[in-house]
Amino acid sequence: MKINQQAFITAWDNQKLVRGALKAAHVRVDYTNYEDLFQEGILIYAEMLTKLADKKRPEVDRLSFRKIIWHTIDLLRKKQRQSEEEIAFDSLTEAALITNWNNQLVLKGELAHMNKIEKLLFINHLIGGQTISALAQEAHVSRVQLQRSKHNLLIHLREILEK
Repeated sequence: MKINQQAFITAWDNQKLVRGALKAAHVRVDYTNYEDLFQEGILIYAEMLTKLADKKRPEVDRLSFRKIIWHTIDLLRKKQRQSEEEIAFDSLTEAALITNWNNQLVLKGELAHMNKIEKLLFINHLIGGQTISALAQEAHVSRVQLQRSKHNLLIHLREILEK
């Protein structure tokens, strides 16, 4: 909606109404986003003055006051929701990193107990992505034996990681 210049000047001259609405919405002057909320309030007030030009000024002021309060509360709730989502995401990320780190420590300990074929499968195939056929040629072992060793290794690792 367009705001006419006179309505904006009137809103700017009547900052007391906007500051009172922010106070009624329990926004402290030392709040980091106070100035942003104040400017939003000025714009809402000017918009209401333009929109309700045919009504008496005390009625427009009363309606504007209420609208500024509700708009401010909505913005504060939105900001709080975003903060809570960020905190929840950070907590999940930290939990995943801790779980990942614990899994890495377990796997590092298991690596010392693996035989040569299991190490080759774990490092080159499972982590490196090398094919079983290429590993079979490299290790001079049959593909079937490597498949069987891989199956047994995966079962063993699942059991260890689920503990």
